[in-house]
Amino acid sequence: MKKLVLLLTTLFTLAFACNAFAADGGDLNKEQKTADKIVASLNADAATAYAGFASSLSPELDKNMGAKGFAAIQKQVKEQLGEMKNLKFVNFRRFDDGDVVEYVGSFSKEKTVIVRFIFDKSLKLNTLSFIPVKEQAPAEKK
Repeated sequence: MKKLVLLLTTLFTLAFACNAFAADGGDLNKEQKTADKIVASLNADAATAYAGFASSLSPELDKNMGAKGFAAIQKQVKEQLGEMKNLKFVNFRRFDDGDVVEYVGSFSKEKTVIVRFIFDKSLKLNTLSFIPVKEQAPAEKK
């Protein structure tokens, strides 16, 4: 009888812990879908691609960027970073006023680039940034 009670207690504890750990999973999935749409649209027609993810943008970003602004972002990414080779999810951080989702990728002109998506509380994209990471030579020891 003691073994049965111990087994049931362990199972209920494990089930509760699994539910607690997955609390942010739905938000992360929605934010990753938005990020995937934007990344996939970097090589597509700007106006058509922008219409596909515009509903996921915050009103401020939608107003400031627009289809023309997204076309400028596409052009700037191609000129400065080149064509994207790969992109992998690396980090999700939750804050009181929003979330940060980060990817690390490589482009034809830059070896390592951090792509950062910042979302507000309502899971709308506020900020999109591409951050090239420059490698530094190790300092010489004296």
